[in-house]
Formats: sequence, C-alpha cells, structure tokens
Amino acid sequence: MKLCSYHFIFLFASCSIRSSAPLMYTTLMTSTNKIASLTSASARSLHATANHDGNENNIILQSECHCGKVVLDITLPREYSSDDEDSKVWNCHCYSCRRYHTASHVSYLQVPRGQISINSPKMLGKYSSSCSSLDEGTDKVMERWYCTECSSKLLSVVSTTITKNDEKSEREQSSDCLVNLGPINSDTIPQAHSRRWKEQLKQIENNLHSFQEESPSCRWAGVLPSNTEMSYSARRRMQLPYAKMWSGSCECGACKYEISLTRLTQLQHCYCNLCRKLSGSPYSTWLPVDKEHFQWKQSDAVTLVRTTPVGQRHICSKCRGVLTIVYDDQPNLIWPCAGGLDDATLPDSSGEMGTLLSRVCHICCRHLPPWIDLPEDDTEKLPDAC
Repeated sequence: MKLCSYHFIFLFASCSIRSSAPLMYTTLMTSTNKIASLTSASARSLHATANHDGNENNIILQSECHCGKVVLDITLPREYSSDDEDSKVWNCHCYSCRRYHTASHVSYLQVPRGQISINSPKMLGKYSSSCSSLDEGTDKVMERWYCTECSSKLLSVVSTTITKNDEKSEREQSSDCLVNLGPINSDTIPQAHSRRWKEQLKQIENNLHSFQEESPSCRWAGVLPSNTEMSYSARRRMQLPYAKMWSGSCECGACKYEISLTRLTQLQHCYCNLCRKLSGSPYSTWLPVDKEHFQWKQSDAVTLVRTTPVGQRHICSKCRGVLTIVYDDQPNLIWPCAGGLDDATLPDSSGEMGTLLSRVCHICCRHLPPWIDLPEDDTEKLPDAC
C-alpha cells in the first residue's frame, strides 16, 4: 500500500470505538480516561512536515497494523554517516514496556516526528503509561499508540506536562517518536539498514534496563529445559510434585489470571507477522496450560477477539494487552502470553525455571525480521507453527 506523496495535515476527530462482534477484528470498547483519541494539535505537530518529496537520498519504510487500516510511512536517509544519531534503534527491557507489549522486550526505532506520516489517524488511540527510560522525578509519560480496530501496537511518543500561567496544564510531545520495529514490513527495509540495526541491537548500551535490580529482566527469556537427559515425550508427561502457582495480568491491571501449573509446560517463541503486529515487539512467547488450571481473577475488561480463522485471543479492552490464544481445535488448552506473567510468581533463577519446561522452540521462523538473529543454541527452529 503506497501512501500519497504529499505532506499530511490531519485533523483528528474522536476515535470511533464501535462494538461489532463477531467480526474477526472486534473493536474493543474503552472505559478509562487513560485511553484517549489523538488531538488535532498532536496530529499536526507529528505529521505536517513529513518528508515525502521523492528525494532520492531518502527511503520510506512502511509499518502496517494487522487489519490493514493504519499504515505508517517512515522516511529515513538512504545512507548513514558514522556519527548519525538520528534513526537509531534500541531495546527496552523495563517492566512497563514488557508488560504493555506482553513480550520479553520491545525494539524501538527513534525517528524525528516530522519523518512519519499516517494514512488513517482517526483509527489511532493512545494509552499512557510509564517507562523506566524516562527521566525520574519528571512529568513525562509514554503515550503508546495503537490501532483501535485490531489493537496492533505501532509507536510511542514521550510527552511532558507543561503548566502555563500556574493554572492550565498541557501535554507537550517530544520531537522524536519511538516506532515499534515489530510491525515494520520487512520487505521495505533495505539490507544496509537491517545490518546496522542488528549490530546496534546487540550492543549492551542499546539494551536498556536488561539488568534492573528493582525489576530484573524477564525470567523466562533465554531459558532452556533442564531435564535434557530425558526425551521430550517423557518430559511432556512429567507431573510436578506439587502445583506451582503463577499469576499474570495486562499492563493496566484490569485483567488478571492465575495458573496452577501441575505438569511441565513449554515456551514457543513466535515470529509471525500477526504476533509482531499485535505486540509491537520482535516476537511473542506462548505457553500451553490446561484450561482447568487457568482461572480469570479479574475479567471485566477481558474481550475474546477472533484474530485468525483458527483461533481467538483474549485482549484487554482498556490497555489493549494481548493475554492469551485459544485455538478452535484445542478445546482443553489455553495459551497465555509469557510476557503477561508476573515476575514475582516465577522462579528466581533461570535454572529453576528450566526444570519446569519440557520444551523451548522458535516457530514461524520464515517470518523472522531481518534485523534479528535466532539464538545459537540447540532449540528447535521451525519455519511454521507446530
């Protein structure tokens, strides 16, 4: 989908939130003041100066939501200089970003806001939350923008509360946007940019909050099964001596669940386009749980949305967090997203976590984004789902 090559000047109306179940992309009802439609002022400040003038020195990346109704055009220089600070990429492992994206981390492309244009701004909503990358003791918040139709997570903008005349407070947006790398269409990314991003994302300084004392990076990322002397078929039947109680939730806390783990489970890291668009992250991780051992503790905001012809997802109608997958041909199983698990209820060490896993695999690897590498370990790397 190619957008108009003119500069965009947008006037945002209030986001049209409709209820249309059982449509595949059910529009979720919003009921909190943390979610708001974008204002005309923020739209103009973000998009009015976007560069789409056919400059041969530029390239245009394209990011698209799952339902296809929101498309971002991102203008970048074709060539990077060695000291170029614009258009850099980095990973954030902070608890708030992990919980909002229900992922091990989120990968950002930092772009001046004048280099982004959006085709359907009325389809965008925003959810405001914190991020450990923001300066402490300030009034800065992360405005996380998503498609109101399919809940795809597309980009974030840092905003600050500014008080004028000691009376009126307004929110002032940063000059840069943080575009989620996950939904960017791989075929629009030049090889030179993919290679540069891959190098940057491997650098320690570009992995923020990966070792936080107050909130350590997620305890299941990179973990492998410990009982490798046993066959997988034996491990998958292995019962635990007593149930492990895990809990999870969305970022806003409106949806909470509890898992009673009675046998070994597995982790499937999925790189499919759907998982990357709905989460906004490089991949989503899923674990199968018997339905009888999964219980919603708070479910007023839980909405079951059909996202594929073969399955549905539980999504929070307030913060749009994707919580589970339920497959039509697996009536006795539910697949919670590992990114929603509460750190405090998980094992303290990766070794102990490994004793609870029968299998770890990477699936839909043929959709692997060109800016990341699969880990060099003995885990299965499968081209499609299993």
